[in-house]
Amino acid sequence: MPLTEPTKHKLDKLVQFIIGVDIAVLLVIFLSSQFGVSFPFPLPGRRLNNPLALLLILLSVRGMLNTSFRERYLGTLSKLSTGTPHRFYFFTSLIAVECALQVMWFIDPENFHWNLNAEQGYGTHFSAIQLYILGLLVMITAWADYGKEARWKEKLPWYLVAGVYFYIGLDDCVGIHENFILWTRRRIPEATVFHFIHEWLWFYAPLILAVVIFLSRFFLKKFRYSWGILITMFVALAFWVSVILLEGLAKSIVDPMGLDYGRLLIGIEEGSEMFGATLFMLGFSKHLRNITQRRGEQSPP
Repeated sequence: MPLTEPTKHKLDKLVQFIIGVDIAVLLVIFLSSQFGVSFPFPLPGRRLNNPLALLLILLSVRGMLNTSFRERYLGTLSKLSTGTPHRFYFFTSLIAVECALQVMWFIDPENFHWNLNAEQGYGTHFSAIQLYILGLLVMITAWADYGKEARWKEKLPWYLVAGVYFYIGLDDCVGIHENFILWTRRRIPEATVFHFIHEWLWFYAPLILAVVIFLSRFFLKKFRYSWGILITMFVALAFWVSVILLEGLAKSIVDPMGLDYGRLLIGIEEGSEMFGATLFMLGFSKHLRNITQRRGEQSPP
């Protein structure tokens, strides 16, 4: 049963209030952890991850409840990723942040906030936000691509692609895969099969293979009209596959080589994940831009 407009309005007000509280929690935790600011009340936590994940979810919920809010922030994202010169500044800013995170990781590796391997680090927070934006960009591109009269089977692949990016961002933010490590160590502490590859890879391997095959087929079907977009997408996918390969090598090969090699591996691994996400965004935004330009040329004066 669809919600009535008064009900949506009330729920929207409630979500706005929760968003405000969540932003305040984020600010308190940030000031306490980064600058050591003390407060006359117990801290709501020491990690930004959970409040950040909640904020991104609440923004999505508000977008579903409030049409004008959804159109406003999705319109802004569309303009940033496809407009001129906004597009240049948008992608340049993403790459600049990624480079800055790499520099800080190697300059100040002892600072936990700049640790690219830490779930609580700024690199993880940036990656989660980036993947959330990527998921939204996929949805914007999907709506432009399949149109209003599309059948469900034409919509589903796009939703699955967006879901992949949303889930990876959520996993990065709250560490879902880390639970597999804890679970296996509790259940089968003596198992030698996990000694060579990180535990979560054994659980995720079939899913990762299925996702790589699915994305490859999706890209070939949707972007074969443009070699530029197709190459961009497969280069991005190659960066992400390299992250999995590096994760597989880390435990048995790189970790025993020492701290410096481990630090270098982490920098390459996390950098590949972030830069791959940027390339995915670039490819989808180019497809969206092409659709917009074609429709502009076909529309009557």
